[in-house]
Amino acid sequence: MEPITLEPQNFENIRSCGTVRRYQPGELIFSEGDPADHVYFIEDGTVSVFLHEFTNRVEIGQRATGSFLGEMAVISQGKRTASVSAMTDTTLVVLDKEQFHRLMATDNKVNDIISHVMAQRTEELALKENLLATTGIKGNNLQISIKGDPTMRETVFDRERRESPMDKVLPDLTQKLQTLLIERCVSEVSLHFNSGEIRLTSIFDPFNYEVHPANKLIDTNYLDRHFPVLDFAEKTRLIRRLYDTLATEFDTLALPGHYKESYRHRYRNWQPLTQEEIARVIDKLQTLRTIQNFYLRNMGISITRDAIRMQFNCDGTHIVSTGDYDQFLADNIGI
Repeated sequence: MEPITLEPQNFENIRSCGTVRRYQPGELIFSEGDPADHVYFIEDGTVSVFLHEFTNRVEIGQRATGSFLGEMAVISQGKRTASVSAMTDTTLVVLDKEQFHRLMATDNKVNDIISHVMAQRTEELALKENLLATTGIKGNNLQISIKGDPTMRETVFDRERRESPMDKVLPDLTQKLQTLLIERCVSEVSLHFNSGEIRLTSIFDPFNYEVHPANKLIDTNYLDRHFPVLDFAEKTRLIRRLYDTLATEFDTLALPGHYKESYRHRYRNWQPLTQEEIARVIDKLQTLRTIQNFYLRNMGISITRDAIRMQFNCDGTHIVSTGDYDQFLADNIGI
């Protein structure tokens, strides 16, 4: 679908209402979280619209001649939901709130174009934010770092290191974790080395998690009592069926269209982690716990999304895709 844009003749009235500003390539026009004081009409040039997902800059679109920016936050009286910078030499016509509302009230043709584009943008932004937040679609080269308490990093070499209850059983536990994710009903595992607890989610109760001590999970009889054997292909079939069931219910729910489409998109494109990917990630656990200075404290892995969550003893959280897992460890930890 071709984007709807303003024509050169529309800018005659827009110019009479506002102020012309010029930007050079790379120059920031406004930032995510800024107060929404103005609307920007692109008379000439191209700009980049982007979000900051933790430490990553993620471009969510580009706007070119005949487009406009910032109108949604001005109308909703909110803050900027994204940042914008010039990609080329760019000429903008800038209107403050009062000037923008006057334009909308007096120019029906411009009003119709802006109203139509705003409806489209609301759906597009919600869809893209949702995909960034939930992950799970393979091939995104996901690498996110969330900074934690800086004092943790400052004191990392001063803190005494102690063997945890989980470390004592880790060689046997890694094999059992693979068994749980590949051969039994478990869909998600979260390891907490300091406390020795392991949180697991079963495909049969996907909205809750169970807590089990690590030293119990190395016992096959214990696994038999709590986690029935389930073929991996059958487990993924049940997940797909659950997604299909949820998707069919959307027609009965009074939800905005962009919510329905974002979830349907995720359901249609969902792929589980492969058995090989699961084994490769779990195999590194003992190595990650025995690094001399920076060692693993918490880790989460789920077959339903391509995002491995790791916390080390220094600070913060790291979330990487399975495809980038080995490279992340090589670049940051030397494994």
